[in-house]
Amino acid sequence: MKVLSPTRLVAEAADVLEPIHDLVVVVGAAALEVALAEDTSVAITPTRDVDVVIPIEQASRIVALLEAAELTRSEVPHERAFTWVRGDLKIQLVRSFHPFPRPPASALPANPVFGMAGQPTHQVLVAFAEDPSRPRLRCANAACTLALKQAAFGRTRPPDHTPVERDYHDAYLLISAAADAVVAELATAEHEVRQRSLNAISQLATRDAATLPAARQMVKLGTAPSQRAAEAAVRRAAVQIQRRLDTGRMLAAKRPRGAGD
Repeated sequence: MKVLSPTRLVAEAADVLEPIHDLVVVVGAAALEVALAEDTSVAITPTRDVDVVIPIEQASRIVALLEAAELTRSEVPHERAFTWVRGDLKIQLVRSFHPFPRPPASALPANPVFGMAGQPTHQVLVAFAEDPSRPRLRCANAACTLALKQAAFGRTRPPDHTPVERDYHDAYLLISAAADAVVAELATAEHEVRQRSLNAISQLATRDAATLPAARQMVKLGTAPSQRAAEAAVRRAAVQIQRRLDTGRMLAAKRPRGAGD
């Protein structure tokens, strides 16, 4: 279990979701904050969205819980079916694919990639420093969050289809500020998380389509003095973690069969 001092976003999400923390998995911005919690110097693109992967058969119960906590459906037309708000807290429910979902699950965004977060090996249980033995949230771990970010590369934001650049920057933060966790978790990750994470790293190392937007976000947040310096930082972080992962694979290949068993 990971123990941390929560940000306001994570604390508010935990208060609402605690009764069902064993049923749902937090992904997106809140999971990113958990992954980066040890590095207080990290600047994250601001958001109040909390994305939650839910089991389809529990959709009605979860919606009732949100509404009992005084969250109401969003007034924004394109997100009303899956978004509940209270003040500036916004909880968005998502699900993996199901061929015949019933309401209210049928109205939720569906994507097979959310199934990655449903695997226990890709989750981290979170407690807060004030009560370290009390589980408050279940989040996608750093490697799974990186894989989900890769799946989101290239998405656009409705209704005007503006390209979303924060996904590339979030991936950069994970491979730089949470590199130790990513490397450790990839060693036990299932195939899709491993392949998507490696692809994200490769894109940040070699493809302008990923490197440039990540760097632009760094400049906007004031964490790099120039676009050129930011691009160099992104590529450097990607190459460094590639080398760590390559070294780990070489060491595993040299390990005698049965060693350590």
